Amino acid sequence: MATFLFLVQLLFIGTVIVPAYTQTERCNLLVNATASNFTVIVTPEAYQANTTYLVTISDNRNLTDGKSVTGYVLQALSPQNVSVGEWKVVNKDNCSSIDTAILNATQKAANWTSPDSNISSVEIRAYIIFTDKSAKFKTVTLNKESETTTAPPTTTRNSVSMVQSSSFFIAVIQLPLLLVTSKLLS
Repeated sequence: MATFLFLVQLLFIGTVIVPAYTQTERCNLLVNATASNFTVIVTPEAYQANTTYLVTISDNRNLTDGKSVTGYVLQALSPQNVSVGEWKVVNKDNCSSIDTAILNATQKAANWTSPDSNISSVEIRAYIIFTDKSAKFKTVTLNKESETTTAPPTTTRNSVSMVQSSSFFIAVIQLPLLLVTSKLLS
């Protein structure tokens, strides 16, 4: 009986320690990641507060190197390098105080909702994790759309309408004069 309780305790400790170890290992892989040229598409393309974005990773590299993808990792950072917004995914992690979305190898897209705060831009970081414990990354910056003020439309009369209106004015003035002159002559 004592052996059974001991084994149960070991299994419990193992289930607590192993996920923590893999999270730490994943975060360490991000620190050593190298830049790559895979495609990251963020829709919409301009930053707006309180907006949901679709972030899609497209890995179109040559697979002849024998590396298989084990997962994808996404982060969103403000210009101050602070985690912002919220990832709408099942698996999340916290790597060095940065909220991190964890996607498995078959998931290549996630929704991210920007914060209500008024910031100028957001950097979306996308990582690909490989079976050999290496990682590649790419960043996409969402800049706030420049707010342009549009002047109210102005109407300018062209020369034809000016001539028409002045001709109408002359006709209106001449008609009573013509009537008065015809009464005088009759």
